[in-house]
Amino acid sequence: MKAYQWVVLALASVVLSALLLRYVAAQERPVAREEGAAAQAPAKEPFAAHDVVIVWCGGRSDAPPLPSPEAGSVDAVTQATPEAGNIKEMVDKLGKELEAAGRTVLVISAEQCRDPRHITQAKALVLACPDYFGLPPWQMVRFLDETLYRVYRARTPLGDHVVTAFATTQRCLGILEGVLKSTRGKAVEGEVITPRGTSAGDRDASVKRLAKRITAGL
Repeated sequence: MKAYQWVVLALASVVLSALLLRYVAAQERPVAREEGAAAQAPAKEPFAAHDVVIVWCGGRSDAPPLPSPEAGSVDAVTQATPEAGNIKEMVDKLGKELEAAGRTVLVISAEQCRDPRHITQAKALVLACPDYFGLPPWQMVRFLDETLYRVYRARTPLGDHVVTAFATTQRCLGILEGVLKSTRGKAVEGEVITPRGTSAGDRDASVKRLAKRITAGL
């Protein structure tokens, strides 16, 4: 074989090899994308559906003293709450009232409620929190902005769900009820339940009224 023929054959081999490598790479890319997407997809956490989901947040009765402004920057501020009549106590009592009426109940903190299926696969959603500076605490706001907002953006109306709330002030309750209105659920009148200037009997009566309204709505 002549020299120029060897050159042509060598060049043809190089071109053919390059085309073959491009073809193989093109075939592998979709697989890599699928594997990457699978790796990025969050694993579904197992959970059990409940009739009523109560999402709450509140302060701590053992909260340390609030740092003064002169303390400068701090890592976090823990809100204090009364030992008697706080949100967690009222949430637990509401849960027991609903269970006594034959309903399954999930009481979960706003920080822990990250799976929208807890909401969409329930029959009722109850929000509960204290009033901090005229607003719901940041934990509740985050739940609304992230978990409940996913339900809203997915156009998954809660039309068959009972939705309601209770808070320590009418202003805070109004904010929660306004948010719940956007879910298009069956709104049930909420309650203002506060430890300030009320007796244990008053608070228990409010819990019972709310439990009856939720049960009637279901």
